[in-house]
Amino acid sequence: MRLITLIPVNNMRKLVDRIVIEVPKQAVWDVMADFGSTAPWAPGMRQSSLKGEKKTGVGTQRVLQHVWGFRIEEIVTEWVDGAGYSFELVKAPYPMRDVCETWVLRSDGDHALLTIAVSYGMRLGLMGGLLDDLLVKFLVAREIRRGMFGLKHFIEKQFAKNRSNLPPVSHAPDPPLD
Repeated sequence: MRLITLIPVNNMRKLVDRIVIEVPKQAVWDVMADFGSTAPWAPGMRQSSLKGEKKTGVGTQRVLQHVWGFRIEEIVTEWVDGAGYSFELVKAPYPMRDVCETWVLRSDGDHALLTIAVSYGMRLGLMGGLLDDLLVKFLVAREIRRGMFGLKHFIEKQFAKNRSNLPPVSHAPDPPLD
């Protein structure tokens, strides 16, 4: 009789996506740094708020209410002002586990480049792996994309609106010098 043992080498999955946002990096960071205010730009979120007194940095927590009805709690594990952060889900949606997101922001000329990486594990062994291959990774990738495009649209619209509220530049000729 042969005994077959499955030995997981690396049970974590990782999805990475990037997007160019047509505004300066600082405009993107200003929105990202408001960690508790995700719902205005994230299409899948009904509500979002900070949990506790901390507003920025490692240990900052937020609570989100997804449109599908479930609650998400996240805690920041790394924070670099102006450059990005990482956070973990306090309790991942079943059968996922150990969900961690990293958001990295870089300048690309006059634009911002945002890279999001999500890593996660699956419960249920072989069945979890199959479920991931058939459904979970597609849902996670879709949620990353929706969030990135929601952020891009929100910031670009906000930036254009703020620029249109600036007083017009006068093109009148300079008065003659005496």
